[in-house]
Amino acid sequence: MMMLRAARPSRLNDMQAVAKPRWIKKGYDGLTFFGTIITHSAQEAEAFNQRLSPLRNHEMIHLYQARATHDSWLLFYLRYGWYWLLACRYRKHLKNAGYRLNPFEMEAYAHMHDLHYLDDKQGGTYEWRKYAQMPLSERFLHYAKDM
Repeated sequence: MMMLRAARPSRLNDMQAVAKPRWIKKGYDGLTFFGTIITHSAQEAEAFNQRLSPLRNHEMIHLYQARATHDSWLLFYLRYGWYWLLACRYRKHLKNAGYRLNPFEMEAYAHMHDLHYLDDKQGGTYEWRKYAQMPLSERFLHYAKDM
């Protein structure tokens, strides 16, 4: 139902967090789903909603990335899925390779601690394109270097 009622990314200034424990895999703190942040518990959702934190900033970066993918959640998720599938070739070398080597996640992780990263990016963020142009082997080395 969220998909049908979801506003275009450019019409959202903020995303609210809600608790849907069955929707999110253990080991992940939040998930952006059509303009809503999904968390494990009501307490986590409340914490997300009350203050700007690195985790909330990470999820907000995904909102701005969706703006950069023709202002469409659907196109954002189609690209996300494509990049995830391509990166799965490295799952022997890296657990969660589809997630960790995804250009959208690489940008979000690179800037999640910079709480002012989104201040001047109303039209969207585009650094993920730099990561998308890298060969997977280079993304893997970039990830390994940052660990």
